[in-house]
Amino acid sequence: MDATEEVRVVCSVLAVLGVDVEGLLDLEEAGAVEFTDDRIALAEGSKRAAIVAAMTPSERRALHRAFAGVLGEPRYRVLRAEHLASSAIGPDPEASAAFAELAGEATELGGAAMAGELFTRAGGFAATSEERAQLLYHAGDGFWNAGQYDDARAAFDAARIGTSEPLLRADIAWQLGQLEMYQRGPRYSRDLFVAAAEAVEPYDLDRAAILLVHAASTALMTSDIVESIPIARRACVLAERGNGSSALPASLMFAFLCMHHGDIEEFDRRFPEIQQVADVLKDSDIAEADLFLQLVGMVHVYTEQWETGRVYLNAVAHRAGRRARFATTALARATLAELCWRSGRWDEAWALATSDVVTEVTLTGARIWLTAFTAHLDAGFGRADDCRARAAAALAESEPMGLDTATLWAHYSLGLLELGLGHPEKAAAHLDLVDAMVTAYEWVDPGGLWWQADHVEALVRAGRRHEATRALSRFESGAIVSNRAWASATTARCRALMAASAEESEQWFATALRHHERLTAPFELARTLLCRAERRATSRSALIATTDLAEAIAIFDALGAVSWSARCAELRESLSAVTDGGPDALLSPAELRIARAVVAGMSNREVAALLFISEKTVEFHLHNVYRKLGIHSRTQLSRRFSPSA
Repeated sequence: MDATEEVRVVCSVLAVLGVDVEGLLDLEEAGAVEFTDDRIALAEGSKRAAIVAAMTPSERRALHRAFAGVLGEPRYRVLRAEHLASSAIGPDPEASAAFAELAGEATELGGAAMAGELFTRAGGFAATSEERAQLLYHAGDGFWNAGQYDDARAAFDAARIGTSEPLLRADIAWQLGQLEMYQRGPRYSRDLFVAAAEAVEPYDLDRAAILLVHAASTALMTSDIVESIPIARRACVLAERGNGSSALPASLMFAFLCMHHGDIEEFDRRFPEIQQVADVLKDSDIAEADLFLQLVGMVHVYTEQWETGRVYLNAVAHRAGRRARFATTALARATLAELCWRSGRWDEAWALATSDVVTEVTLTGARIWLTAFTAHLDAGFGRADDCRARAAAALAESEPMGLDTATLWAHYSLGLLELGLGHPEKAAAHLDLVDAMVTAYEWVDPGGLWWQADHVEALVRAGRRHEATRALSRFESGAIVSNRAWASATTARCRALMAASAEESEQWFATALRHHERLTAPFELARTLLCRAERRATSRSALIATTDLAEAIAIFDALGAVSWSARCAELRESLSAVTDGGPDALLSPAELRIARAVVAGMSNREVAALLFISEKTVEFHLHNVYRKLGIHSRTQLSRRFSPSA
């Protein structure tokens, strides 16, 4: 009996038990109970203990069952379930159903961990082993969504042992496979998915196809395109023979892998239909659509349709966050961070990559990849110690688990870092490893990881020109197939770096800059401008190199790319020694007049009045002065015009 109950409920219970209600008054006289308004409370301490001790176990169970019988109102559903549990001595369908109902409500409200606990309790009272297995499967799903992975594995394992039903065993294998991918390694989970698909194929073709889709999806963690494409193709074959529910997921996975493999024709054939369905699914409540929408978002990032990609990835993050699927939310946010990094929104990228929902991920595989991913942001910012520490941590765990995607990101990050620091030999060593892995896996598409241009540049700067030629040839093959702006721009930049003459170099740089206009990728644009400034600095065009250099500095400074800004500063110093004419040689007559007036201490308004021009004209020319001289303030301008400058 609970410590406090409503009088009317207690009276109803006594009536069920056939006990005279007048007996309550005797208990009150004896000090065993107290009445307070509409409630009755058992006495505390020894008197309460004596009442409970006086009851036999069967009497206590009967009392709990009686309470459960009268607590029919929805507001009593939790209390009723507890009384049913206390009255049971073995399997109890009524108690099981009560806890299962509470678990369903917790799931709807986003209480994944509570749902896991309640489904587990429901399973404990299930009438048959099959019913228990079904409830434990749901319990594992709740624990998985809550990030309680050990509890999830225990529930799934218990469910698997307790059922021989092939469809349920397939669903359990699907869940266990996801755990295995992130805890033991993707190749292990791939084998589990494939075996489960073969086992369920005689009973349900669509379940088998979905399991193969997940087997192929391990390529996201292994980068093993070659091994995964046949699995995805088999999923499509099974889906065509099924009832249609698995057709789109199978088609999307196959199209996604074909894109990476360079089969753009197959990708283009399948993706329009997928896009139409994705537009509908992104606003739905279908939880199973998260992986589908995540892949669609990634496709748009890789194909440079960034605003559309942002819509889908935000949808995945919101949907998964609402259901407390923390790992899914974190991976969606990380992909959003990559989108922001590519498009020049580095502060936003950093905020996404270091948000609590990302940094607090405990699922091993996801945590390792996120660590390697964040290292490349460190590399861009020039945070050498942080980049090396994160990359080393990721490599220490990714290689034993076969998380090759994390290994690729870690070495790519270190290569970018060393290239920015002016260490091409070290950069090339890391990017050589990326090249070897990508080549082995026949990863043709250049959109997934922007490493190829870094590799070619590192090889050129390290004096390994023959290897640079081969690397560029492979890069250009992928660029031609994909026809992406980034690949087109950076392959042209690489050609310019390797050009035999200044004239040829200028032509390739011009081509690169035309392709840069197709895409907002300021970091890559600034690097092209820096490369052209470096090339011009070695030729008769040293004077006009300062214009490229000033623009590159402005972009690097705005992004926070410290190491790249430092490289520009070094080049600017060397150019200052070459261009002995100083500001007079760099500025137009109008710009010189305005600059000298500003150095004399005049405001923009005063300069405008002196020269009989508008203030906007003054601002325009002054902006050009700053850009050409690579400065940002009036103080720096005064220094450039000082006699000692």
